[in-house]
Amino acid sequence: MKKLIISILSLLMAVSLTACSSAKEETFEGSAEGYGGTVTAKVTFKADKITAVEVKAPDETEGVGSRAAEELPEKIVAANSADVDVVAGATMTSKAIQSAVRQAVNKKNGEKETAVHLNAGTYSTVVTGHNGEMTIETTVDETSIKEVRVIEHTETFGIGYGSVMTPVEVLPERIVKHQTVSVDNVSAATVTSSAIKAGVRDCLTQAGAEETAFSEPAPIANPTESEYTVDIAVVGGGAAGLTAANTALDEGKSVLLVEKTGITGGSTVQSGGNIFAAETAAQKENGVEDSAEDLYQFLMSYDEDHLLNEKMIHDYAYGIGKDLDYLADNGVAITYVTTAQPTLTPNRLHLTSPKNEIASGIGGGITVPLTKSMLEKGGTLLLETRAETLLTNEQGEVIGVQAVNQAGETVTVKAKAVILTTGGYGSNPEMTARFAAFNPIFNSAASSTGDGLTMAGKVGAQIFESDGMQLQYVDFNTGETGSTASGLVVDMKGNRLANEHSYQSVSAEAFKRENNAVNYYITATRDGVCAESYPTVQYGVTLENAVKASSLDELAALIKADPETLKATVARYNELCEKGTDDDFGKPSDYLIPVEGDTYYAFARYPVAAATFGGLVIDETGHVLNQENQVISGLYAAGEVALTGVFANVYPSCGLAIGNSIHMARNAAAAACGE
Repeated sequence: MKKLIISILSLLMAVSLTACSSAKEETFEGSAEGYGGTVTAKVTFKADKITAVEVKAPDETEGVGSRAAEELPEKIVAANSADVDVVAGATMTSKAIQSAVRQAVNKKNGEKETAVHLNAGTYSTVVTGHNGEMTIETTVDETSIKEVRVIEHTETFGIGYGSVMTPVEVLPERIVKHQTVSVDNVSAATVTSSAIKAGVRDCLTQAGAEETAFSEPAPIANPTESEYTVDIAVVGGGAAGLTAANTALDEGKSVLLVEKTGITGGSTVQSGGNIFAAETAAQKENGVEDSAEDLYQFLMSYDEDHLLNEKMIHDYAYGIGKDLDYLADNGVAITYVTTAQPTLTPNRLHLTSPKNEIASGIGGGITVPLTKSMLEKGGTLLLETRAETLLTNEQGEVIGVQAVNQAGETVTVKAKAVILTTGGYGSNPEMTARFAAFNPIFNSAASSTGDGLTMAGKVGAQIFESDGMQLQYVDFNTGETGSTASGLVVDMKGNRLANEHSYQSVSAEAFKRENNAVNYYITATRDGVCAESYPTVQYGVTLENAVKASSLDELAALIKADPETLKATVARYNELCEKGTDDDFGKPSDYLIPVEGDTYYAFARYPVAAATFGGLVIDETGHVLNQENQVISGLYAAGEVALTGVFANVYPSCGLAIGNSIHMARNAAAAACGE
């Protein structure tokens, strides 16, 4: 009897073990909002045990949120639960992963979504956006989100707010429409997008919502058709692309613009929104005497390397005034005429900032009205759609473009002409690697990855690899940029190389040519008082971390310069200051202030590039040329993707890159429409 019982028990155990080992694996998914966007978790179960967790968090910060995506799955599997410690420094991403896993567990257990019970009312919270605090207000009833509003913010016009596609406008609408916080971020404005969603989530929590409520992923924000047929396809939605699209629409053509981010604007929207022009209506209104010929001569004076296309420069100088009139017709307001630097007279810098100030991040004054105008004229805009390949026929003529949309689907655009306005390549490490000798920081738009160069190169386009760029040396501690102070600046060895009062990009070129990965602003104090009145310098000498020494020998050691060279440079500079004439580089006498005192300072300044030069070789009408300098039929270009011949190695003044983008875009569109 005992043997029989043991046998039965053994049999039951064997059956039980077999059942366990053959338990079917099941997979369920959940999602939640992380720091940068939607985080999804695919959880695999065998019976009641979690056997695998796969996390996708493409919008989380590399090295921060990405660590949570890498580390938490293993912890969750080991604990067989989402209740594990968060990854330090990545709390929002960690909690999103935990929430997504809990959703998957609930689905596996057959638990239906719990009915939402909210405390009706209006709730508000303060979150941190890209530029500062944002106040988010959310109104709910007992079961749903009724309204979301961004009450206060300081986000960037044309990126964070102000357009039909910017997050302050579109995210509240999407959240209410789809009744979820898990809506797509606006790419190129992810920080603002994430802040808004975090604010709404906090308001929902205040209203009594569970953390998994209102978390189902919304449909993709920018769906497209699989195929389009138009007259003109424009690739890239910055100043050049928007101008080209508007120009072609004015000619009665059907136009489609492909933009790979979630907003238009490109590099322009991040810029100061300035245009360098002469003989304009705005100059005349402000009593500025100028001429197109003088502008032409000024620009050609920078052709010391013989790289400028004289026809293009002449066409720009004599045509940019009309281009400004065209912009005015399309809603772009010129608010003020000034100069980027006292040496650049007469005043040719045309501002589009409502505050009449020269600063970055206000280029929306150009791109927002141009976008509005294009849409009102009937242009088609595909956002979150990356162009990848130019389509050609057997004769090698360009007949369209192939792209990939937000859902990863192929989009084919058939067109009689394609205009490339894809920007530069400053955000492509492989393309910028050739500048490693002086290692500039590229302050380009994230979308400036050289796409147009890659596509055009594959159809035989000629590409010029220029050494030039829009460059300045910046002290990240004091904010000194070469345009805010005019004292002595030396290279890594201790030599003076340029007139420090010249335009910042002009003086920067002298240091770039010698591959200086850093230069140093040298000044001094006596009894704590600095003779230079520049605010950035006055601030710099008060900093606790300022590099300073009681002698030039000691200072040279601190910055690894040659002490004899540095001492000789300072002595020579002081001699010129006493004389009142800069015989070496021609700096005006008003800015010759000797470096004398009991304490010496060196402010390190690093190279920062805002735009890349060279690129596609085009003619003055925007046709892209092949290796034999022949036109590639059907292909045109404008803007930073095609600055060959526009700039040599020096950037003469801010406002020229945008001005050229607009001017050449009009030329290219006119040519494309007329052929």
